[in-house]
Amino acid sequence: QPLVQDLQSKGFTIRIALPPVKSSYGLFQSQSKTLWISPLTFPLGIARQTFLHEAVHAVQSCPTGRLTPIGWRVKVSPVVEREIGRILMQSYHHSSRVLEREAFFMQGQPDAVAKVIAALNERCP
Repeated sequence: QPLVQDLQSKGFTIRIALPPVKSSYGLFQSQSKTLWISPLTFPLGIARQTFLHEAVHAVQSCPTGRLTPIGWRVKVSPVVEREIGRILMQSYHHSSRVLEREAFFMQGQPDAVAKVIAALNERCP
């Protein structure tokens, strides 16, 4: 809840609705500062991860509206790193892989909420 409130206080809108891109569980649109989280993520048990992933993209959009890496150094297990690498290669254009990698790595961290809030407050005046 604190991350939801902090994002909203910075002008972001959070919608629990099907994203306007087919076959996606979440979406962030920089122009409208809107995060979509599909209601399907709740019964699947991936709502937290999806929300954190899109929240990372929201923070990446500050301060200019253009997504840029935050620069976190995050440790994940080699198995998780390989799986994320596979997803990135299969599903994302090379120009967005650094941004997506950062969001995927952060979404599984136990301290992700605190890190995202800190970056939000630093990058999004």
